[in-house]
Amino acid sequence: MTLTTRFLMACAAIGAATGVLLIPSNYAAFSVSATMPLAYAPMVGLWIIGPVVALAVLRRPGSAVLTMFIAGVISIPTPAGPSAVVTCLMVGVAIELGFLVTRYRIWRPWLFHLTAAVFVAAYAVSAYAAFNISTMPLVVQAIFFALMLASELAFTALGLVVARRLAETGVARGIAPATATRRTVVVEG
Repeated sequence: MTLTTRFLMACAAIGAATGVLLIPSNYAAFSVSATMPLAYAPMVGLWIIGPVVALAVLRRPGSAVLTMFIAGVISIPTPAGPSAVVTCLMVGVAIELGFLVTRYRIWRPWLFHLTAAVFVAAYAVSAYAAFNISTMPLVVQAIFFALMLASELAFTALGLVVARRLAETGVARGIAPATATRRTVVVEG
């Protein structure tokens, strides 16, 4: 795959928009994560929107990673500091993995949701330990995981809607590969 200026600029634009979205999200997440994990859990999907939009619109390897690198750089002036770059890269790589496994040939909504759900499940386990969720009543633990999953579902779906609307404007014309091959399936609403 060649890195064209249009591809790089599209990743930069999606990454910048994601970074701007993540600035207030980082402030909110840092203020509630340790003391109110149930308020934090529904926010985790916000980090998924950028890579979903990038992959769904551009359908190119590396688009989620590059987009989230840019979002992370923009998020540095938040309480996350430079770790925002690491966090965003982690999300970009995780979301990209499902498409790498399929060799970037399947672009169905179920793959976006499956990939995001696997990432959120792994993240939920680490957050479970970090926030001492195990010390809370079982119903609260169940709600924590349910909120994280609901967040993934909602924000992945929102990312796909945004991607579809962007694609309809023609912004990916000349960047995304042709959609008329047998093995490639376009994102469907």
